[in-house]
Amino acid sequence: MNPTFERTPKITGNPDNFIRFLGTAGTRFIMLSQKRASGGIWFSYGKSRGVIDPGPGSLVQINQASPPLSPLDINTLILTHRHIDHSSDMNVLCEGMTLRSHSKKGQVLLPGDAVGGRDAVLLDYFAKKVDRIHLHEDGRKTALSDDVAIESIWHKHHGVECFGLIFRGDGLPTWGLISDTRALPHFAERYKQCKMLIVNTTLPYPWGKLDHISVPEVESLLQTLHPELLFLTHMGRQLLEQDPKQIAEKLTTKETRVIAGEDGMIVGLERSALSLELTA
Repeated sequence: MNPTFERTPKITGNPDNFIRFLGTAGTRFIMLSQKRASGGIWFSYGKSRGVIDPGPGSLVQINQASPPLSPLDINTLILTHRHIDHSSDMNVLCEGMTLRSHSKKGQVLLPGDAVGGRDAVLLDYFAKKVDRIHLHEDGRKTALSDDVAIESIWHKHHGVECFGLIFRGDGLPTWGLISDTRALPHFAERYKQCKMLIVNTTLPYPWGKLDHISVPEVESLLQTLHPELLFLTHMGRQLLEQDPKQIAEKLTTKETRVIAGEDGMIVGLERSALSLELTA
């Protein structure tokens, strides 16, 4: 029997703890066409509110969201890596996070190659306005607040520093993100406590030259990882042409319901149960 989760009716307000897919686009072709949005993932988890990988259109997706979101509510911004489809709206969301503050405010978590230096993603102007700048390091647990911490997981992706994430909160479901990367042996051990897992699944089949996860590699992960829910996102053109919903159904196991992410999809992360709201 597949694991059960609550499918909520149309909601009029956001849950206290949730994620929202601000975009599920993968590869430059889907990003540039905007056949899928590319705004990253909004999270409200414990006392932390913010965006993971705010790519092109993140601000627009936030301001057009229903139930509403606001860039002024952000207190945390996270980059898994510096590529432009993950980072282009980083500074404009920093503007929202630090607006109207006469002292430093908010925090960012990002790789070392995304801050400082000639090609820094985080502009010096905002680096000076942000209260705390955290750097990823494999296994490092970064306290975002007194009730939420993130563990950084080393990834391998096309010559840039890249990290996955595990969110842990007091009394809340543990959940994780596998970002852009090759499939690596340590994922099965490191992500095993996640009740929900989001996987950037770009390819329908492995392609040796590309540091991206494919559908068969997700299937292999599910032989040892058994989250209640696993979401496919960051999907490339070829995968989208093959019907992601059908692919997700085939990947579903007795232990794990696999779901193809959709732009605007909301997942509740409440203390008692995960919940799913399809807004698309």
